[in-house]
Amino acid sequence: MKIATTIGEMYPYVNTPADAVRMYEGTGFRWLDYSFYRANRPGSPFLTDNWLEQVNDAGEAAAGLGFAFVQAHSPDYNPYHDPGDTAYHEAGILATRRSIEACGRLGIPNIVVHTAYGPRSRYPDDQEQYFADNLPFLQTFYPEMEKWNVRVCIENSAEGNMGTNYFFMTAEDMNDFIAYANHPLIGACWDTGHGNMRGADPYKELTTLGKNLHAIHFQDNGGKYDEHIAPFFGTLNVDAVIRGLLDAGYTGPLTFESDNFCPYRDGHGDDKLKFPPLRVKRAALALLHEIGVASLEAYGIEEE
Repeated sequence: MKIATTIGEMYPYVNTPADAVRMYEGTGFRWLDYSFYRANRPGSPFLTDNWLEQVNDAGEAAAGLGFAFVQAHSPDYNPYHDPGDTAYHEAGILATRRSIEACGRLGIPNIVVHTAYGPRSRYPDDQEQYFADNLPFLQTFYPEMEKWNVRVCIENSAEGNMGTNYFFMTAEDMNDFIAYANHPLIGACWDTGHGNMRGADPYKELTTLGKNLHAIHFQDNGGKYDEHIAPFFGTLNVDAVIRGLLDAGYTGPLTFESDNFCPYRDGHGDDKLKFPPLRVKRAALALLHEIGVASLEAYGIEEE
C-alpha cells in the first residue's frame, strides 16, 4: 500500500506547491496528496490565466525526486455560502474545475470535495433536501471528471465541526448519497479523525463503505476536537482502521491528513518559533511516515 501525506502541511514554509514537494526529500514519503484547499482564495495564482504553470511545476518537482501524487483535496468552497456573493461562487467553481483537471494531468485518480454546509439542511432530518441541493453541485463538475477520469470523493464530518449544518456523518449517509448520485465517478473518503470525534467504530464504518471507499484521511484527535494530529497521539483505534481497510478491500493510499502534527502557530510578528524550525518539522514528517510503515507492517503489509 502507498503511504502518502498532504503537501498542504508545508505551505506555511514555502511560496509554491513545487517548493512544498521538495520539502519531502529525505522524510521517507514518496507518495503525495496535492492540496488545492486555498486555491479559491482572493489573490490565488490558481485563479489566473497562468494557473497550469503552478501545477506543472509541482508535477515536475515530484517527478524529479521520484515522487508521485496519488490523491488530492479540492478548494474549500461552500455552495451554501451567501448566494449574492457572486465573486466567491465564481472563484469556487472555477478553482474546483481546475483542481479536477489538474488531477487528470498529474494522474491523480481521486479528489476529495466538500459538499455544502449551512442551516439550509439540518442533520439528520433534511436528507432529501441536502441530497437534492448537492447532486446538482457535483454534476457541475461531471464534464471535467469524465474528461479526465477523476473520481470525486465526498467526506464524512462530525457535529463537533459542523453542528447539524452538514450531512455526511456516517458511512451509511455516504452510501445513501452515492446510490442517489448513481455515477461511477462519485465515491467516498473516510476521515478517521472526524469519525473519532463521534466515537465511531472505524472498522464498522470502513467495511460499511466497502467498494465505495476510494480515499482515506488518516488523522487522530482526543475524541472531541478536530485536531489533525498523528495517529497514536490521540484516541483513534489504529488497529480498527487497518483491519477495516483490509476487510473493505481498499486498494488506495494510506493518506495522512495530520497537518497539525508539529504545526504552524499564530504569534507576534517577532516571534521566532511560531513556525517550528524546519529541521524539527521535517523530523516530524519522518516520524509520521514511520507511523504509517509500522501501522501497515503490523498487519503484514509492505509500503509500495
